[in-house]
Parts: sequence; C-alpha cells; structure tokens
Amino acid sequence: MRKTLFAAAAALALCSSVASARDIGFSVVNKTGGTMKALYGGPSSSGEWGSNILQGTIPNGGTLEVTISGTSTCKYDFRYEVAGHEPLEEYGVDICAIDGQEFVIE
Repeated sequence: MRKTLFAAAAALALCSSVASARDIGFSVVNKTGGTMKALYGGPSSSGEWGSNILQGTIPNGGTLEVTISGTSTCKYDFRYEVAGHEPLEEYGVDICAIDGQEFVIE
C-alpha cells in the first residue's frame, strides 16, 4: 500500500510540475552605455549559461523581446557581454515577476 501511495504521489508531483510549465516573456532593455553583443541565461539551479539568446546585437537604448518557453522555474541567472565592458552577471532573477515587463540592464 505504501509503495502505491508513494508512486501516486510521485506521479501527481510530476503532473503538477508539467502543468505549471509556461512561457515567460519580457523586454530586455540595454542601458549599459555600450552595444550588447551576447546574452546568456539559464535556470539558477543548472549552473549552465545556455546558448546566446541574441541573434545580432542590441545597441545602447535598444530593446529585445525574450520568451522563455515551457519553464516551470522562476529563478534564472543571466550573463551579458557588452562591447568595451567586462561581462556582467546577474543571479537569481525572478523571471515570473518580470513576465510582461521590462528588464533593464544597466
């Protein structure tokens, strides 16, 4: 009986995490004073930056619409590479809180 209850609880937990997966979208605004040439991001729990989100560059003052598809994780880490600057890193960004908002990088 215990094994059955455990299996049912595990299946329910898996289904609820899949059901809570959603797309998160926000606008990245470059206010660094330079041209952003790369933007990497990934779940804080992974320790990996992932691939470059940019397809090109974002000039100072420019905006990029970003969508993170099918995520059930809210905490993300980001790395920004800006021409003429040391790479910037930001940890534990709550992307769920900025869904539909602007995310300004200064």
